Amino acid sequence: MLLTRKGERATRAEQSKGVRDMMPESRLKNTQQSRPSGEDIQPESSAAGPVPEPQPEIRIGKALVPAEVDGRDSTVMLFTMSLGEESIYLAPQKTWSQLDVYKWRVQGKLPGTPAGLEITLDYVKVGGETVSISEPEGAEKLERVFAKWMASEKEASELAKEKARTSARPLDAAPQEEDQIRFQVEMDKNGQPRIRCLEGKDMVADVALTVPGLTSLITQGFMRKPGSWKIGALRNWIELDGELFKFQSGKNETARLEQALNQRYAPIADPDGAPDVQVFENAASTTGFDIQFPTLATGLAENRRRHLDPEAMELLSDPHRSRVLRKGIVVKLTPPNFLFKQQLPDGGERPLEPGPEATVSVVGNDGVQKWIDLSEPVSHIGLGQAELTAIFNHPAINRRAKLAQQAQAPAG
Repeated sequence: MLLTRKGERATRAEQSKGVRDMMPESRLKNTQQSRPSGEDIQPESSAAGPVPEPQPEIRIGKALVPAEVDGRDSTVMLFTMSLGEESIYLAPQKTWSQLDVYKWRVQGKLPGTPAGLEITLDYVKVGGETVSISEPEGAEKLERVFAKWMASEKEASELAKEKARTSARPLDAAPQEEDQIRFQVEMDKNGQPRIRCLEGKDMVADVALTVPGLTSLITQGFMRKPGSWKIGALRNWIELDGELFKFQSGKNETARLEQALNQRYAPIADPDGAPDVQVFENAASTTGFDIQFPTLATGLAENRRRHLDPEAMELLSDPHRSRVLRKGIVVKLTPPNFLFKQQLPDGGERPLEPGPEATVSVVGNDGVQKWIDLSEPVSHIGLGQAELTAIFNHPAINRRAKLAQQAQAPAG
């Protein structure tokens, strides 16, 4: 899902799409405005007293909209809904995602989709309460209904947060970040050291302390490459950047090696580093783009350019051949839409959780700022190189971008 805006407020060009986008075709005439402006809204609030009451978060008004009724020019009255300086029509036969052109839910300005929202030309129904457009105090009444819904959603959210806090495990027992590699070094039954790589509770690699073993970890991106390293012929010592670790003559330094690996050689992402996914324009590709990302094919690392097509997304989503995506993230391309999914323990999939963390904010090649909601299908039509590059390197789906985000986060 895609929304474009320039600056803090919508441009006049954006408002010229026509009310036809907001209403049934058979009922409306062409007009130069699809979002209500301040002069169109007729608020129905009570008379102001000496001390004005605090303004509600959601304000409801009414607006007359040009329409065609029984083949004749006419107008219809619609409720309008405002947050700050942004206003929308509550138009019939539209889903909330179609009405929410400013992406209030995605930006976290609304706690969710209004419960049980039903809109017709005659009434609006929210949370089981119906308000007629013809009621003299309808706007004020609908405002109270939305306020009640907002209060209920916030209360439910606070209860959920409190439950999470009370049920949380102690800090020292908290689970490891699923995208962060941890090392364990142990001696096997033959008295030889082995290195295991863990993501959370899952073991993703288990190698012997040999040159091929360490090379495999480095190649697959599980371990940062030391400046210099050597391994003894009998596998009884290893030297990393001049520091020696021994496993002989009763001296077992597996714990010290494990600490060094976790502190200095765990893969990290540089917040200022180049993105690991690049997108290029290519008219010969079915989507109009190529994509490049690191892969591991037949045991060899490669990073080459290929067409951005369903096969490339299948490769990108295979954790055994590519470690670009976060654990459990799957990207599918069903032209023209990209689908971003989270794998479930039972083998199923679900869309990403909607909200700010799944929203890409990017200025496109045309200089227009866009908000792209990864919790819904994203069409590549109308997107450029900048937007697609931002999508594939977003922390919601990209492993390195998530680690870089964590590295930048303040401690505590």
